[in-house]
Amino acid sequence: MKLKKKIYLIIYYLFARKLPYQPIPGYKFGNYLRGFCCKKIFKKMGKNVTIKSMAYFGDGLNIEIGDFSQLGINCKVENDLILGKYVLMGPDVIIYSSSHEYSNPEVPVMMQGAKERKRVVIGDDVWIGTRVIIMPGTQIGNHVIIGSNAVVTHDIPDYAIVAGIPARIIKHRKNT
Repeated sequence: MKLKKKIYLIIYYLFARKLPYQPIPGYKFGNYLRGFCCKKIFKKMGKNVTIKSMAYFGDGLNIEIGDFSQLGINCKVENDLILGKYVLMGPDVIIYSSSHEYSNPEVPVMMQGAKERKRVVIGDDVWIGTRVIIMPGTQIGNHVIIGSNAVVTHDIPDYAIVAGIPARIIKHRKNT
């Protein structure tokens, strides 16, 4: 990681991450500073992206975010993430791209190491509800709505509305 990116990462985690969010006074400065830092850190960041307070993204080097999208309050996303355009994210969302190996029952899980990282891809115009968990390697189509507290363990097709644990299709936006 280049020194310049490290400096912006330090500024983000020590200061900018903790600044207020809307409607608390000072939120505009917080949004500006978080966005400024992330534009220098992320692999790609579109225009009018909002990084809300307390968002965690590791070192952020493999994160790509499209125009008008956001990382929600107190979210935790790992590297290897692509967010499309117009992605709306509620608070406390977790998006994983890594997991533990557990194939050998004779060896403690913590001693088996990590599985290969799997990129998560989220399409355009997606609404991710509060406290959703998205598992490694998942691909979410365009125009999808994911209900609060859902656990997404498999790919979601375009226009689907999903909810539950594990998330399942409950409706299609084109048929409503």
